[in-house]
Amino acid sequence: MSFAQASQTFVLNQKLVSLGGDLWIEDGNGNHAFEVDGKAFSLRRSLVLKDTSGNDLYEINKSLAHIHTTFEIKRGDQVVATIQKALMTLFSEHFSITAANGDQLTVTGDWISREFHIQNNGADVIVASRSFLTIHGSYGVQIAAGFEVPLGLAIVIALEQIEVEEGRR
Repeated sequence: MSFAQASQTFVLNQKLVSLGGDLWIEDGNGNHAFEVDGKAFSLRRSLVLKDTSGNDLYEINKSLAHIHTTFEIKRGDQVVATIQKALMTLFSEHFSITAANGDQLTVTGDWISREFHIQNNGADVIVASRSFLTIHGSYGVQIAAGFEVPLGLAIVIALEQIEVEEGRR
């Protein structure tokens, strides 16, 4: 079975983190699957990923304790992943993603075009691509079976937020 066959697909609006309001992430059938609650007036611009019942799943926010751009994904008070943008890159954007259990995820591809892969131990766990969809301003995100879907979406949202932050400079 291929990655695409064993994965779930979600639709993310490219303006997901550029707005202060709430937005929905849809599943592959166009149904509301998750809500992103933008805390626009927060000091650190927090985003909260919620399920369809409104339960908080993950909080995504910028960490002020690091030299370079760093976002944390928290479940309650527990940091479950840290995402950092490299200080210098020669050929492309480079990010380091460290899970609380010590796993290191890598990001490869063309982030600007929304064509990228996130891998754990060399295997794709998240693939994002505009080619999955024909909806303008959106792109598809496939999350591998066995990888926690809300965490995968929170990672993509955090990467989006880093891009928005960098674009403001």
